[in-house]
Amino acid sequence: MASMVIDPCLAGELQDWSEENSGSDEGSEDSGDGEGEGQDDDQEDYVPVDINGDEHDVSAAATRIVHEPLAAAALEEVQGDIAGDFERLVNNYKQASANAAGGSLAVPNIFSIEEGEDCDIEDGQPRKGRRKGHRVGIELSHQVQHMIGEAAAAYVERDLPKSLELCQEVIRIEPGAHSAWNTLALVYDDLNEPETSLKFKIMAAHLQNDSDAWSELGRASRDTGHLEQALYCFRKAVTLNPRDVDAVWDRSVVLKETGNIRASLSGFLSILKLAPYHLGVLLQLGPLFSELSEFHRGIAVYVSALNFFEQTMPDGPPNAEDSMDFRLILITLADFCNTIGEHEQSIATIRNGTRWMDGRANQQYWATMPDDREFDPTGYVRTMSSNEATSRPQGFFSLDVNLRQRLAVARLALGDLEEGQLHGRIVLQEDPREYAILFDAIAGAYFEKQLYEQALGAYQQLAAHDETWSLETIMQIGGCHRHLEDTEKCIEVLKYIIELAPDNIDAKMRLAEVYEIINKPQDALALVNQVIALRKVEKERHAKDVDVLPETENQKGPGIVLLLDEKKKSKGKVKLPIETVQALEYARQKPIDEGFARIKELDPELSADRAEWMKVVADLIDVFRETRELFGGNRFTQFRGSVNERRLRRLESKDTDKTASDMVSRLQQEINLPRQERDALNQFRKHSFEEWMALFVRYAFYATRDGMHSMADEVLRHILNSNAFVTFRHQTTIRLALLACATVQQDHQAILEHSRQLIFVNQFNNNPLRLYLSCLGGGIHAIDAFIDTNFQKFLRRDIEYYKLASDPGRKSDPTWDPAHNRWAFKERGTRKNATENLGDGSDDSAHPPVKPKIKSFVPSAAVGVNPSSKKATKESPILLALYGQLSSSAKSYQSALFYLYQAYDLQPNDPVVCLSLAVASISRAMQRQSDNRHHMIAQGLAFLERYRIVRDCDEHLAEIEYNFGRVFHQLGLFSLAIKHYERVLDEAEKEDVSHDAGPGLAKEAAYNLVLIYGTTGGSARARQLARKWLSF
Repeated sequence: MASMVIDPCLAGELQDWSEENSGSDEGSEDSGDGEGEGQDDDQEDYVPVDINGDEHDVSAAATRIVHEPLAAAALEEVQGDIAGDFERLVNNYKQASANAAGGSLAVPNIFSIEEGEDCDIEDGQPRKGRRKGHRVGIELSHQVQHMIGEAAAAYVERDLPKSLELCQEVIRIEPGAHSAWNTLALVYDDLNEPETSLKFKIMAAHLQNDSDAWSELGRASRDTGHLEQALYCFRKAVTLNPRDVDAVWDRSVVLKETGNIRASLSGFLSILKLAPYHLGVLLQLGPLFSELSEFHRGIAVYVSALNFFEQTMPDGPPNAEDSMDFRLILITLADFCNTIGEHEQSIATIRNGTRWMDGRANQQYWATMPDDREFDPTGYVRTMSSNEATSRPQGFFSLDVNLRQRLAVARLALGDLEEGQLHGRIVLQEDPREYAILFDAIAGAYFEKQLYEQALGAYQQLAAHDETWSLETIMQIGGCHRHLEDTEKCIEVLKYIIELAPDNIDAKMRLAEVYEIINKPQDALALVNQVIALRKVEKERHAKDVDVLPETENQKGPGIVLLLDEKKKSKGKVKLPIETVQALEYARQKPIDEGFARIKELDPELSADRAEWMKVVADLIDVFRETRELFGGNRFTQFRGSVNERRLRRLESKDTDKTASDMVSRLQQEINLPRQERDALNQFRKHSFEEWMALFVRYAFYATRDGMHSMADEVLRHILNSNAFVTFRHQTTIRLALLACATVQQDHQAILEHSRQLIFVNQFNNNPLRLYLSCLGGGIHAIDAFIDTNFQKFLRRDIEYYKLASDPGRKSDPTWDPAHNRWAFKERGTRKNATENLGDGSDDSAHPPVKPKIKSFVPSAAVGVNPSSKKATKESPILLALYGQLSSSAKSYQSALFYLYQAYDLQPNDPVVCLSLAVASISRAMQRQSDNRHHMIAQGLAFLERYRIVRDCDEHLAEIEYNFGRVFHQLGLFSLAIKHYERVLDEAEKEDVSHDAGPGLAKEAAYNLVLIYGTTGGSARARQLARKWLSF
């Protein structure tokens, strides 16, 4: 197994383990059994035990540990602590006995003392700051010894009451009499009161300072269910002997059972300091790390452990039992990596770890394979290229089904859908009743990657068995049908869930959303009303539960309760008189009317009126932009007016309540809204949205002309997200305005951004491509924007969409996606969906586009009608030519020729395509990688001649001559280039185009001639041309 790399930030968690166990145990002494026996000067190894108490087979590979007694000072301090606890317990015991009726014997309360936090088991040191007691071990008086003897004799003679009485008197005289406590414990054992006997044994243990005795008492307390008492005993045992691994283990287990997860984790980690890489401890750590969400720390621990075992056991685990433990560690480590998104590390862990467990750690060549052919199932034929087939054949090695499921999830998360589905199919061949968790995880991964058909199959297997059937699984089946656009089956599934669970709010909301999508608003409204009623019942039930809480939890005092009541009252709706509302509305409407009237009187083309016009319009725009209802959280929510009372509504506390409320309002409006009110919703402050749109666009144009392009861009981008302008026509208008302003400003990145959006929403339409090229213009900055890598990939996908749409042999027809006004294709999988994300401009190859879900609040009519919604019937020569020109500008001439040839096949008489092929061919010939330069030059000249033929020579003679001259100029044929450049100048003189006239090619031709004459010695001719054509 290849060495795994630990995150440097996490390496510190493990560094001290090796430091504490490398040579630090030499010369230590064995602490024996706690009674002073077996101590010598020789070092004795201690082999840690596993969960079952048996000696673990692999512990010999780990660093050995040694029992070491505490130093004299530390031991004295610990014993003083225990003695102090004993004295406090005795005092409480005496007080309880004095208060007992009839002088009866009381039972000691072990937890009457103030218990603080556990000792710091990370370093094994006792707690500080505890009040010390007297050392126990005094000599007993003859009277006490005589009474102890009589109590023992009475116990032997089965006179238990006398024995109890004598022991009580001994404890009253001398609480440090160890035998009296033990005799009491024996008496209560005979009286069949084991819990009381255990408490007296704990009292006696305070007088022994024996860690083993404390451990036994802790285990006995745990067996009787007294977990807090067990923790007290284990704490004493660990304090006396911090290296008692069994006591630390038991204490950590009890902490875990009592819910103290973090302390339990610290305890198990402290064992790893004493017994590094103990398998039993490593298996216990996984659930604790997961419970605390400390995945990075867990990864560091497991990676270090696996590296250690690889070095100490290069041939793999010695037996099957250890192999199972290592497999569990690999599964846990893979889960942690997948949870935090480190899917590549998860794949490497599974592949390398399995190889090591199989005894194939030396087969490192498998790590160079990008796929998982090493674990292909027997009989599976992998499609490989000729190079891959000769490099490494399939391995057909077995892989545990649990590890294969983690491998499938990691592959799917990385976008390797083919490899992930291969592993998923193998896992789904198992019995779902035995591997239900694996089936659910595979189905969830499929659903997340939008492989809804595969997810549906996995969920259906789970739903087919009573042992694995659940409402959640059925709900996911309905979600798969919805995304597969099978609304009938989706409705059938959701109705089935509602029939089984009438109070299932989630199912009713989903069914209402489906009804809204298929245009059944009345059915949707009925379901949403049911949801609102159910939510109301839940709130009332919750309020009753809060009212019956204990006084300590529900009431904080009269003053606080009164304050809360006042606060609740203040959250209600504020009802204003109708006169006040009308006055407020009039105050808001008046400046709007005055502003619109004033801008009609002003002419912004006049310099005298421009400043005032801009100021008035800016004020109106500010009013529009500051209206909250016009810019909601979801820009596809229809604008429903700006009534004053709407601003006084109380915000709902739950997302479900808000979603249901919004849906009710929308559905009621759709069903019952009168025609007059519908028309009123298309205006703001009594002015239609069309008027506001024209105002915004004119303001942006004048602001850009006056040098305030940033302000114009900000305003247009803001209204792009307004609920008032969500239709396809409005969105296109705003984009065109943004593109026009960017063109005037020559902001090439903005031109690229807005053109790309227009190309995206106008699928299979060539006009946005033409518009983009027209606005981009020329120059070095335009070239930089033109060869943008992300835009190149965007065009490449569009080319494939054209091929899929026009391919008569496609497997399935594309489906219309109304949320994006595009056709979506399923043949290419998730990565090749037509609805990719355009906002971040990131590399789409690393993060495949995701088709968003169609939400209920995005009705298809909200974005209007796309005029270019027809499917393509053939490939686009303009798109192919554009991509070829982009490749040519990026100096990738071979790719340019590939796409330009396709454009030429579709449009052989297009002069732009012919000229582009000529330029690409000749430019390719100038590169060193060209196989046959002469052939490429001849081919380029042939396309150039074709360009001359298809181009109208009468109207474009100067253009043709200039392009010929430019080609010969690049080839170094100056005599031919001069001839064509001179013809351009002659043509310009014929048309009477002087040097200060409009655009033409005369200046470019003259400049190139000056360059040629300057390098060939014709300086006089060069000066003459410069004076005539290039002087200012």
